[in-house]
Amino acid sequence: MDTALDSVLRPRSVAVVGASPRSAMAARLTDHLRGFSGPVYPINPRHREIGGLPCYPSLAALPGPVDLVLVLVPAAGVPAVVEAAGRAGAGAVVVLSSGFAETGESGRSAQEELVALARQHGVRVLGPNCQGLIHRPTGLTATFTAAASAASPADSGIAYVGQSGALGGSFLGLARDRGVGLTAWLSVGNQADVTATEAAGALLADPHVRVLACYLEELPDGAEWAALLDRAAGTGTRVAVLRSGRSATGRRAVASHTGAMVRAGTAFDLLTARSGAVRADDLDELLDASVALTAAARPAGGRIGVVTSSGGAGGLAADHAESAGLALPALAAPTRDRLRPLIPDFGSTANPVDVTAQVINDAGQLGAVCEAVADDADVDAVLVVLTTLGGRAAVEIAESVRAAAARTGKPYAVAWLYSHEEIAPAAAALRQVGIPVVGTTAAALRLLARLLPARLLPTDSGRPAATGAPRGTAPLLAAARTEAAGGALLDALGIARPRGALVTDPATAADAARELGEHVVLKVQSADLAHKSEVGGVRVGVPAGEAAATARAMLAAVTDAAPAAALDGVLVQELLPRGVELLVSVRGAEHGYPPLVTVGWGGTATELHRDVVSALGPVDPAGATALLRRLRCWPLLAGHRGRPGHDVAAAAAAVAALSSAGQALGPGAEVEINPLVVHRGGAVAADLVASDSPGATTSGTVRRRDRDEREEAVS
Repeated sequence: MDTALDSVLRPRSVAVVGASPRSAMAARLTDHLRGFSGPVYPINPRHREIGGLPCYPSLAALPGPVDLVLVLVPAAGVPAVVEAAGRAGAGAVVVLSSGFAETGESGRSAQEELVALARQHGVRVLGPNCQGLIHRPTGLTATFTAAASAASPADSGIAYVGQSGALGGSFLGLARDRGVGLTAWLSVGNQADVTATEAAGALLADPHVRVLACYLEELPDGAEWAALLDRAAGTGTRVAVLRSGRSATGRRAVASHTGAMVRAGTAFDLLTARSGAVRADDLDELLDASVALTAAARPAGGRIGVVTSSGGAGGLAADHAESAGLALPALAAPTRDRLRPLIPDFGSTANPVDVTAQVINDAGQLGAVCEAVADDADVDAVLVVLTTLGGRAAVEIAESVRAAAARTGKPYAVAWLYSHEEIAPAAAALRQVGIPVVGTTAAALRLLARLLPARLLPTDSGRPAATGAPRGTAPLLAAARTEAAGGALLDALGIARPRGALVTDPATAADAARELGEHVVLKVQSADLAHKSEVGGVRVGVPAGEAAATARAMLAAVTDAAPAAALDGVLVQELLPRGVELLVSVRGAEHGYPPLVTVGWGGTATELHRDVVSALGPVDPAGATALLRRLRCWPLLAGHRGRPGHDVAAAAAAVAALSSAGQALGPGAEVEINPLVVHRGGAVAADLVASDSPGATTSGTVRRRDRDEREEAVS
């Protein structure tokens, strides 16, 4: 056990400051502590006895030492309690009181002062604004949540750590309702001192914990989270994670910038998936995943054998399997031969296997069917879909499925489409052996998909390449304030760019243009321009002989429209051949997470399709190719309907090269190519911009990538 939190999880004695028979929460908290084996001390100067226990006026008046202090006084009185706890020798306090950082800036200041005071006295703080904890191995139920009032089912080996007290109570109640007894349950609240990551780490050292279920509202520090996941892998503890705030939080306000389409927390999700942890989308799914992780086996692949008592339910399973990214393989001939004697003629030995209502009433026969399907070499997991079967018959069916799973060793899930009350004992028996029972086929298949190994997850592209940024990349990144200035960076990275020249005197533009072809692209260069095309700063297809006059007119137009902008000159570029346009971006390591590499469909399709994928960087060309294959526009790159493909190898090399620059970027800084034009003979960066903060150029100006500006650089 983590000694820093030993007083929280394994105290020898507990005090409740703010205990009161008049408060429902305080009375419930004291009542819950009756199962604790050590002394429990209610503290309230107005009472001599509470709930049959002697009550003391203060911590200083206790007859013996105290390890853990539970605090239920108003926020203003909490600092005094923490100070008294330190003087009494307590190792930790659980601040159940609210009124701190969750209330605003003044509350945040009070919370910071509270933590500073606690550290001064050597006391750890769980909370504030939390609902306490349960640690079943020590009999400690130190919470006021009503969800802890009823008897707990058999111990499951699942421990829960979460930020939200209310959702934590819901998880606890949901687990009890489904016959799942939690081994430990911690509500960390505002995480003023003890974070969810640290609390989870303490539970990893508990031999009773086999699965760790985490609910997070704030992204943890990346290095600490990675260390936790590595520790979990080392101890054999499996992890399931539910994270809220994944929608618009943290997105850039600028729609066409790469970062606007990369969800906040993407690096966290990728790091979590890479570790083999299972990510859930809702509270019930977090519990179902945790139950499934208590089983020895996880699906080795996405091939599912379905056994059902209803042809209609089997059809639904087939539909939902496709949307979940799973396959229902054809069963081998020997498997179907084995099934025929077990299933009526009006059933089906194909996958989904329809045993009909006739077989579903014979528990032993159903178990034999499940075993036959599980034994098929092309089946990685078995989904059993049950319908209107309850009571004693349901218990017998559950036992047959349970026995079949034990004999075959492959993972099972059950979708039981019936009344919860009718199937509750049967479902609880299955969950006790790691077989999740859910209410729909869609939920069951989605769960099986989430249990797939990390290498098969659609969000994983393998471990990052162990390559560093080329020497001298950092100063080149700092200098890449405009596309022209970024040319040196592209050259250093080995990424092709259009031939061109920056002219400061418009009179020389024609000479530069004649070296590039009959028609050229002209772009005014300035780190202060958010949208060059909107102020007349981009012209495409300009005849070489007219380049000087056009450049002069462009500079005049830009000066009139943006008089404060510092102009570096005009970039004269060759026209590029048409191809598939991609955006490629790398964001610097931030908050302890590795750099983030993103590729997507560029040009005007960027906003229309929002077709982007990300990976932890850097990536090598093989990893970059894996990313490109996940894009919906991949067929355009590889060749579609008889059309020849484009130079995927060159595109992958460019992605890998840019990703290597991520290690030279500062936190939140980003460098983006948009578009990278991929044609049959190569891949060329038609535009590049580096920023020192999300959504901004290095000069601090918000840079919204203009769609016309990107498109017009390509003939």
